[in-house]
Amino acid sequence: MSVYLSLVGWRRAVEAVLTLGSRLSDVQWVAPTECPGWTVKDVYAHLIGGETWMARGHPEPEEGFEAWASAPVLARRDVPGGALLEELRQVYELRRVQLASPDLDPARPAWLPNGREHTLAVLLQTRAMDVWVHEQDIRRAVGMPGNLDSPGAAVAGDLFVRALPRIVARSARVPPGSAVRLTTTGEVQVDVAVTVDADGRGVLVAPERPVVAHLTLGWEAYTRLGCGRGSPVDYEIDVTGDRAVAERVLAALPVTP
Repeated sequence: MSVYLSLVGWRRAVEAVLTLGSRLSDVQWVAPTECPGWTVKDVYAHLIGGETWMARGHPEPEEGFEAWASAPVLARRDVPGGALLEELRQVYELRRVQLASPDLDPARPAWLPNGREHTLAVLLQTRAMDVWVHEQDIRRAVGMPGNLDSPGAAVAGDLFVRALPRIVARSARVPPGSAVRLTTTGEVQVDVAVTVDADGRGVLVAPERPVVAHLTLGWEAYTRLGCGRGSPVDYEIDVTGDRAVAERVLAALPVTP
């Protein structure tokens, strides 16, 4: 996926979060979300923390991911929702200016929030997914659905699909020579298969090939499972073939911490 598409996904998701925030009531600001222990206001504080970290040059998160994610939330627990909205708006404008720099190099090394070193391109894609995922957390918490087919959704979908070979081969322990197919319905349609080669590595292949298990589920269910929201029993999932294999794949779908 290109950096341009990641930036579009990020920008649209942040702008959607800002628009949502302008419509929230006092009750909605403190509504619980699917992020354990976090209210809607806490999710905004977390997003501010992520964008502020980016604005500061995304230094290595030496205290670990949990501290990186939760410290901005704890620091803003007593800040009103309106003030958080304004802070997010300000850091967003700063980030827009930084990202317009001609010196932006997608290939340069960059730290990810989980402490791994990758490239700036991957970091920007990760940020787009994170903001879109939390946009959906906010929407579900306040009953304002939308943007399941947005550019941010496309970025998240790309990351989820890229994780499937590892999920099938390593986490679900599908034996070599076997393949698993995953199909989504709804706003974004995914239809991919992963085969496990003789060395035990997962490889994306054409979905028409014979498979040991085929999983079909809605797009929103797939993204929610990919983010660890709920469990497979919470969603309508059609399984054909080896159910035990399918259950192992479904259990391993979460890719976010």
